[in-house]
Amino acid sequence: MRIAAHRQRGFTLIELLVVMVIIASLAGMATLSLRNTDGRNWTGEVQRLANLLQLVADRALIDKAHYGVVFEESRYQVVRYDSGSMKWQEMDFSGQPAAANARRFTAHELPPIMRLEVLSQTELPGANSDQNSFGGSGRGDERDRARSGTAGKGGDKEILPQFAALSSGEVLPVEIGFFLMKNGDIARAAIISYSSLYGMQLEWQSDEY
Repeated sequence: MRIAAHRQRGFTLIELLVVMVIIASLAGMATLSLRNTDGRNWTGEVQRLANLLQLVADRALIDKAHYGVVFEESRYQVVRYDSGSMKWQEMDFSGQPAAANARRFTAHELPPIMRLEVLSQTELPGANSDQNSFGGSGRGDERDRARSGTAGKGGDKEILPQFAALSSGEVLPVEIGFFLMKNGDIARAAIISYSSLYGMQLEWQSDEY
């Protein structure tokens, strides 16, 4: 019996074009999904910071203590005023990790594609321009002192928050720019402001920059 040999045939040009279109479509969908993820993460981080400022203000009134938030370009953290040393100090939950708000009040690092900027603030007594801005000389040294908790020792400057909520219920007004970066430029922006007169305000800026 003769068995007929089947000839192998390759892909036609139409089939190759269809495969290329499908691959291109999947790549585009993946890129769009990644961008949407960045946008959602940024939106979540903005909401987190806005909620934190409100929480800090509430805790100051409840605890009858002064709380503040120190902002840097890529991180922020809550500090509390110690009446004994008369200095602002970092929150220490090392001995009580399960304490209320322990997770919210510890230092929070932002993803590399996000950046903070203090647009306006009311300086605390004893503050100076070097301590309350991201620009200028000595910025890295000040940030290292704030992180290590050695501010105010050996001639170092004290930790001074840009946002402060007082035990009386009053807050020192602050305006924060929260930016989503893309290729070194601002892709999206939100403005968070807090004052005793107007309370918390969150303004989402246009996506076009």
